[in-house]
Amino acid sequence: MRELRPNNRGISGFTLVELMVSISVLAILGGLVAQLMSSASRLTSSSKQSSDCDTEARYALSQISSDIARRVRRPDVDAFVGKADGNDKLFLFSEVAGYAPALDANSRSTVSLVGYRIKTVQKGIGTQTGLELQRYARALPWIATDSNKSLPFITLSGTPPVPSPASTLAGTNGKGSGGSFPSVLADDTAEDVYFQPLAQNVVRLEVSLLKKWEGTNEAKLLTDAEIPTELSKNGFSNITAIIITIAVLDSQNALKVTQADIDNLGLENTDPASTTKYPLDKWNEKFKEKMTSLPKPLVNGIHFYQRVISL
Repeated sequence: MRELRPNNRGISGFTLVELMVSISVLAILGGLVAQLMSSASRLTSSSKQSSDCDTEARYALSQISSDIARRVRRPDVDAFVGKADGNDKLFLFSEVAGYAPALDANSRSTVSLVGYRIKTVQKGIGTQTGLELQRYARALPWIATDSNKSLPFITLSGTPPVPSPASTLAGTNGKGSGGSFPSVLADDTAEDVYFQPLAQNVVRLEVSLLKKWEGTNEAKLLTDAEIPTELSKNGFSNITAIIITIAVLDSQNALKVTQADIDNLGLENTDPASTTKYPLDKWNEKFKEKMTSLPKPLVNGIHFYQRVISL
């Protein structure tokens, strides 16, 4: 009997070359997918960091806007904008809640001294430090005592009682910190109890004032030299808007940026000696000018925000 054998001539397998080509294609596709996943992860992380900065800035600017909106609107009530160093300070009287544990309900007025500053604080464990925007809110008494050097907001004198001029921050005749609250303006550590964090990783604060000139429709930014005189004489009476500009670092890059890096950014040199541009425009110009010489974490992590608060 004849033996039957299977006919395998129509069945063929992959050659070694074909297998190598297939493996190479799969490796390339795998690499492309991994690269896309990595890019998507970086983009998501970057978007989250940017969103965190937006949240910090939005909250801080909203709080400042609220305090300014509730300011005391009297011509004898002044305010103070400090331009002594790279980061500005702003102090004003506002009808908001404040902290003053020594004042009872009867002596506490409806007005608080409110202010903002940038402060170096410790971050985490060790010597790591960072910057944050802090808010000052101190409730004021109706009547001052010898032991309370902070003057009251309003006092009544005479018969019938007539309100006396309100206490002053900038001092009489534009004498700066010789006013009612020199310890606040001088960053006295005893005043730290009245400060609370408002926003993290805020590395720069700029306060600008827009004034409408009498008899014209023109409004312009006051120079640094003009601000103290204007506020000590007229408070906010002639000011049409307060412009708050801040620079915020995202939390991830803030850990990699040093104070020297922030100083090298040069934003402290953009305070208006001339008044043709808003601070945000000047900051963007300075940033573009120095971008190539700045460390990558600072370039990637810095965000600028500005709000014009109409009065």
